[in-house]
Amino acid sequence: MPLLLFVALEAVTIAALVVAVRRVSRRSELVSRVRFSLCAAALLVGVLLLEPRLAHPGRDSVTTAAAAVLVLVALHVVLQVVDHLVWKRLLEPRHVSVPRLLFDVFNFLVLAGVGAALLKSLYSVNLTGFLVTSTVLSAILGLSLQDVLASLMAGIALQIEGSVSPREWVRVGDKEGEVVQTSWRTITLKAREGHHVVLPNAKVAREELVNYSRPGPLERLRATVGVAYAHPPGEVKAALERAALGAEGVSPSPPPEAIVTAFGESAVEYDLRFFTLDFARAHQVRDAVLTRVWYALRRAGMEIPFPRREVAVHHVSDAQAAERAEALRRDSFDVLRSVRTFHPLTDEQVRSLARTARLERYTAGEALVRQGDEGRSLFVVRSGQVRVERTDADGARRELAKLGPSSFFGETSLLTGEPRSASVVALTELEVVVVEKDAFGAVILSDPRLVRDLSLELERRAQEEARLSAEPGRAAATSVEDSGSFLTRIQRFFGIEG
Repeated sequence: MPLLLFVALEAVTIAALVVAVRRVSRRSELVSRVRFSLCAAALLVGVLLLEPRLAHPGRDSVTTAAAAVLVLVALHVVLQVVDHLVWKRLLEPRHVSVPRLLFDVFNFLVLAGVGAALLKSLYSVNLTGFLVTSTVLSAILGLSLQDVLASLMAGIALQIEGSVSPREWVRVGDKEGEVVQTSWRTITLKAREGHHVVLPNAKVAREELVNYSRPGPLERLRATVGVAYAHPPGEVKAALERAALGAEGVSPSPPPEAIVTAFGESAVEYDLRFFTLDFARAHQVRDAVLTRVWYALRRAGMEIPFPRREVAVHHVSDAQAAERAEALRRDSFDVLRSVRTFHPLTDEQVRSLARTARLERYTAGEALVRQGDEGRSLFVVRSGQVRVERTDADGARRELAKLGPSSFFGETSLLTGEPRSASVVALTELEVVVVEKDAFGAVILSDPRLVRDLSLELERRAQEEARLSAEPGRAAATSVEDSGSFLTRIQRFFGIEG
């Protein structure tokens, strides 16, 4: 084959290989790591094939050098393949944590050893004498590579101490993230925003290192809340702690704790402290807590005031205030009038309940009532949806029903004071009208004849709940027992003589 044609074919082959390797490397991490070595190997093979066709005095030296470099390149490819198989296929699936530095040092030592052996066997180079006598070269290398060497030594120290491991959450200076990889020169963090932050080991050794994953995954978070001076700190702290305890991601043990930290310009400042086992979602957990806090304080009538330097003047006349109160009473009347349990009541009696009823707001996931808790109130859904669920003796949780606008629950507790028979959880943003025992007691005491009609309504409601629970034999038992017992229980609860 003519020399020119051979060179052209070799050039086309190498170019095609380069294009193919670049395309494959986009989909394969292993090919991406060795693509340069593969292209270099193809070039060296071409040199070895071309050399016999050339006649020049240094042909043997070029062939020897190309062969030696080809051996090192091939060895590098083999080491990378072994590295990939051990790291990706063996260790990572089993969640075995091995410092990346060990792999890098092993690969370097193997390549350095084989390279030294090739130099000694092919060129009779004594590396020991060269390293001992080349003090000037050593000084130059030390000065030029001092940052690299500092990172190398810091990396070795970090690996020996075991300060960090992959999948742990750490903070280095002002950088925070999950440890993705540790190597001989750097530590790679995955920030909350999703990008990688590469920190030299020398910087890690100089900065303050905080490991959030040690000694265990339990980590305390904090949130600052300001509440108006008019509300007693004891009541505020209890409301904050209850709200945090029900938020998603908050650990029940240790329980949340709220403390007063300062008397601010316009509010008493509280530091709400709570623990989580999922530090990776710390922002989402804090968001859930503050969301629950807003709803809890709103329901309790506790104000989160604006700073006094932001003055907002709202003038509401007595007539406007009365108009708003009347609109709320009318709305509450319409909601309560639709409750079947209240059908025996006259419109005037329902209006009496509407005057004392209150409107409460809940967010999705909040529990309005819990099974087994004491209760003296009835809830009517004004807007939104709730789920009624019951926990069996074996701990299994079963959904009984989903209730929407105009639905109600809690009438048994309102009329008899019995513990809640089921839990009710908000599925969406929710508004409910709440009627308390004291308000209802005033209506019953003014007209004791209502007791019998109300007991019949409770009996009917109990039979419906028994059918929903789908427990064999329960409906019949309820019907027999409740027909004569609801009347007595209502009279006893409200202190009415039979």
